[in-house]
Amino acid sequence: MRSFLVLLGNKQTGSLREDLLEQHVQHLEAMSRLGCLRLCGPFTDGDGAVMVFSGRSAEEVEDWVMQDPFIKERYYASYDIKEFTEANESKRWLMGEPEA
Repeated sequence: MRSFLVLLGNKQTGSLREDLLEQHVQHLEAMSRLGCLRLCGPFTDGDGAVMVFSGRSAEEVEDWVMQDPFIKERYYASYDIKEFTEANESKRWLMGEPEA
């Protein structure tokens, strides 16, 4: 599996409805049960959010993002998906990787 960072932006401040939040949380729970959503959360400055997924492709991750009620209802009007190479102890923090 590959790793993807999703940055959500252009938040519609002051427009969060309780039902929309509940739908978003249900989506996150479903993604977590599937094992594809690794972590997520809003920025503390209130200006966006981040999600980290494991997936086969950027297209697969985009499909998951597009199913999120926050995106469907344009609570977040934009998103950006970036694939990244995970640096961790098991990969020796990418020692020996070209231009890591």
